Amino acid sequence: MFSKLVQAGKIKPAKNQLKENQGEMRTMNKTILRCLLISVFILLACTLSKLPAASAVSFNLVKQLDPFSGDNRYGDVWGEGNYAYIGSFAGSGVGIIDISTPGSAFLAATYNVGSGGSQFKDIKVHNGIGYFASDDGGGMHIVDLSDPTTPSLLSQITSSQGGYNSIHNVFIDGGFLYEADSRTSTVKVFDVSNPGSPAFVRDIVTTDPSFIHDITVVNNRLYTSGFGGKTDIYDIFNIGITAPALLGSVNSGGNSHSNWVTSDGNLLISAREISNGDIRLFDISNPLSPNLLSTINSTTLGINAFSPHNPVLFNDDLLFVSWYQAGVQAIDISDPLNPFLLGSFDTFPGSVSGFDGNWGVYPLLGLDRVLLSDLDGGLFIVDASAIVPEPSTIALSGIGLAGLGGMYLRRRLKKIGVHRKIGAYPPERRSRAGTVRYGREG
Repeated sequence: MFSKLVQAGKIKPAKNQLKENQGEMRTMNKTILRCLLISVFILLACTLSKLPAASAVSFNLVKQLDPFSGDNRYGDVWGEGNYAYIGSFAGSGVGIIDISTPGSAFLAATYNVGSGGSQFKDIKVHNGIGYFASDDGGGMHIVDLSDPTTPSLLSQITSSQGGYNSIHNVFIDGGFLYEADSRTSTVKVFDVSNPGSPAFVRDIVTTDPSFIHDITVVNNRLYTSGFGGKTDIYDIFNIGITAPALLGSVNSGGNSHSNWVTSDGNLLISAREISNGDIRLFDISNPLSPNLLSTINSTTLGINAFSPHNPVLFNDDLLFVSWYQAGVQAIDISDPLNPFLLGSFDTFPGSVSGFDGNWGVYPLLGLDRVLLSDLDGGLFIVDASAIVPEPSTIALSGIGLAGLGGMYLRRRLKKIGVHRKIGAYPPERRSRAGTVRYGREG
């Protein structure tokens, strides 16, 4: 009798019934989640309307260290692991500072070469190898820093190896070294995959009518900063065997000093070093047709200062800029059309007069230990973590919000103007309780 009813369609087999029930449950879950999202949006909209606009904060000083006596005119700063490296251009060499405990940082060692070739304005450190650029005739010093307390010279690049004797800025990427001398419009490239035996690769003659001051490399693209107002973009894939291809040039303005680029290669940040200079944000998603999105200057930041110097990006949307007379400025550029100041720290108490104060900034060790180099004050370690405050929380228990995944929720919430720092439990941490963490731009 039962089998006849099944055959007649009046009773469905258990397996089919289970599938139908599962399908109905999935549909019901989707409906519940849609309703949940709508409820969350409404709740957030009501809550966010009551949140005060964010205001810029002053970073906390963790430690200041002036490792060299006298008027040393410190240069750039870099960091790797538990060490900070700060250059100088008054004969003192490179200071190697132990920052394993930032509040008790101390000079662990000094790299110097005596009376000649020790004006190290720019330094880079990568995988335990230091690249120290001398701007007074000493060329490029490639230094073994496997034990930072005992630095040792591995090799030196000068004009006899096809390089520059005086180098103002340098960049290292993918086993290749790029030199800019701030005197000519040519960038020199070396293979340093064997740091003890660097090999000249080629010259890159840029389009700038004056000289190249700095260079940046991101994802096989080279970005030059020309004082004549040009920022060239080159495809340098296989630079060791293939000549670079010019993809486009940005009219970045006179005195284009330095730049940084987002990891996707779509946004160029260019600094102009000049009285009343500025930071310019360009859409370079099409290098042949760059588009100026916004300009940041002392007026828009509300500071009384001479000029920006060096920009460095943290996580693609947080821009740190060392700014003469105003210290470091941290700027939210998640919306490049509407950048706004998040926080700052002034290393220079003097009046606006010219090239004084903060030279370099290195935030890539973490926001709790941002490294600053001041021309006269030496190394400053500041805690900038307050610019990313702990967001408010909405607890939604028993609804399975986590199943949505944080990225989906972030994309949906962003459409209603919620701050970018939003997360939910990732799919691998699903549970019956969900949490939405939110903030608001202001």
